[in-house]
Amino acid sequence: MSSSVDPNFQVLRGVRIFDDLNNAQLSVIASRFRQLSLEPWQPLFVDREAEDDFYIIQSGSVFIAGEEDKVQHSKLSHGDFFIEEEMLYGHSEDAYITTEEPTKLLFLEEAEFYQLLIDFPQIKPWLARDPESQWLVRTRKFSWVGEDEIIAFVARKHEAIFVFSLAGPVIFFLGALAIIFAVSTSDISTTLWTTGAVCSMSLALLAVIWGVWNWIDWGNDYYIITDQRVVWVEKVVWLYESRDEAPLTTILAVNTTTTFFGRLFHYGSVIVRTFTGEITFRNLRDPQVLVAYINEYRERTQRGSERKEKREIDRELRERLGWENGEPLSLPIDESGQEIPEGPQEEASGFWRNYFQNFFTMRFEVDNVITYRKYWPTLFGKIWLPTFMVFLVVLGMSYILYAVVNAQFTAQFAETLLVLCVAFILLVLIPWWIYRYIDWRNDIYQVTDKFIFDIERRPLGTEVKKSAPVENILSLEHERVGFLGYMLNYGLVRINVGDTQFEFRNVHDPARVQQDIFNRIYALRREKEKVEAAKQRKRFVDVIEVYHQKTEDDEDDEYFDDYDEDFGVELGPDGYS
Repeated sequence: MSSSVDPNFQVLRGVRIFDDLNNAQLSVIASRFRQLSLEPWQPLFVDREAEDDFYIIQSGSVFIAGEEDKVQHSKLSHGDFFIEEEMLYGHSEDAYITTEEPTKLLFLEEAEFYQLLIDFPQIKPWLARDPESQWLVRTRKFSWVGEDEIIAFVARKHEAIFVFSLAGPVIFFLGALAIIFAVSTSDISTTLWTTGAVCSMSLALLAVIWGVWNWIDWGNDYYIITDQRVVWVEKVVWLYESRDEAPLTTILAVNTTTTFFGRLFHYGSVIVRTFTGEITFRNLRDPQVLVAYINEYRERTQRGSERKEKREIDRELRERLGWENGEPLSLPIDESGQEIPEGPQEEASGFWRNYFQNFFTMRFEVDNVITYRKYWPTLFGKIWLPTFMVFLVVLGMSYILYAVVNAQFTAQFAETLLVLCVAFILLVLIPWWIYRYIDWRNDIYQVTDKFIFDIERRPLGTEVKKSAPVENILSLEHERVGFLGYMLNYGLVRINVGDTQFEFRNVHDPARVQQDIFNRIYALRREKEKVEAAKQRKRFVDVIEVYHQKTEDDEDDEYFDDYDEDFGVELGPDGYS
């Protein structure tokens, strides 16, 4: 069906979350939606828990009602969209989604919805929970967000914090006005008047620059809640950038603190406590709103896991007991346990291939192993001295040749000097340069599916190799420090593993490195949860199967007992007549 007559297409064209898509993309999306009709006061779903299914109202309206009073809450109408569980969160357990009039919906089930977000990431910014968050997600382009991750809420520091930060610039500006007023109303020499005017203009310019810098700095700190983690992004213009985060599953408690001025202007701080410490979201407007979002998504994550587990138990029970046809569940359980690998795989033999492959690459991935090298400034810091000395020797050789041409040196003496220079370059400086380069190249960081590695290997010397399981990582943060770190986008990634701290130093694009590690953590934890859940399901289903078999055996015994009584058969002590 063409897009011009497809009713789904026409509905989606009027929904704001699809504004950034062209007609061809929208036609593909429209083909994925299915239609659902509701009669007045018909619940959207019965006999199941709310899920992350996605709905768009084609016609009519829906709202949340209670079993007793049927009071309307959160009424939505034509063109609105909602996620089922998100809409019901915070209401009583007997609340349900219904309508007062015939209503048509377009919907995607949970798995289809998340696949849609992966295929069309332009949709994701519109799913943030308020207009300001939507605007920030669309304009700031948080590139570290995963493909299947949704930003729910973005907050910044309260405007009062920016106003307070203007105290210094205002004082400087008033000082500039005082100086220019003083020199303008005084009978002083031209030199003093010029000096005062220059000082006044300088102070005024400094005040303006300081105020603008404070405004930019105030707007560069973000507190973000996604459906997977909480994140604090901090940036100081041209000097510093960091991102501190924690998965929702590692959060132990969420507290708030306020000062007198905070209570007066309605701002405060939120302290998120994790296994290894805390992340503080400072001076944001209405901190309780952020706390509510964190708690909501923690609970939704837990309920989502429980729903999936119930579905798997139901499926496996039906397969095991023969209630429906299905493939037996294969459990990806590794009974042999984990074995720590010995580190990075050695590259193919050959000097050039071993030491100059991926020369210009700071991050590369081979066989699902991500390797990071320290960024170019680190290499420059190691090789600048031998490189400079090579330049000096070559410059000296040029001078020797110049001296020979001008008859300042004899040919024999110049030849001796040139041979010594070439020997010094070949036997000392080039080996020194290569040693320093290999020393830089051998300092690497690696991330595999299950481990992180910090490897330092001295050429012709010792090797220090530290490793830690990815599953033991409790928190991550990154920093870009200094003008060069900000301009060249390199810095430090700090990884807390229990009581130990790993530091990936001087890596390019530390935000990307942190995201890589987070993706591995999240993938591994999900896989381990699946494995553990499969074990638990197997044990549970085994018990149910034994109980079911025992029930059937008891029913058979009862049947034969009734049969013996009906036909007057007497059983002897051994069970036979």
